[in-house]
Amino acid sequence: MNSEVDVNVLVSLYNQKLSTLTNQNVLLEAKLQTLMKEYEEEKNLLLIKIAGLEKDQQSKSRKKSDDYHQAEVG
Repeated sequence: MNSEVDVNVLVSLYNQKLSTLTNQNVLLEAKLQTLMKEYEEEKNLLLIKIAGLEKDQQSKSRKKSDDYHQAEVG
């Protein structure tokens, strides 16, 4: 039995494994970037909602304050 390895078989197998790992790595990077993009979009939407809620709250506070001051004058 010959204990040596055929270099062509070795190179072929090496290239196949390397290609598989590279493809998996690219797919994982794409998934990661997709998740990061979705996170940023969701974060921005939530920040916009928070700003709107804060604006509404400030408007309500001003209205209550104005109503209170008008009640004192009248």
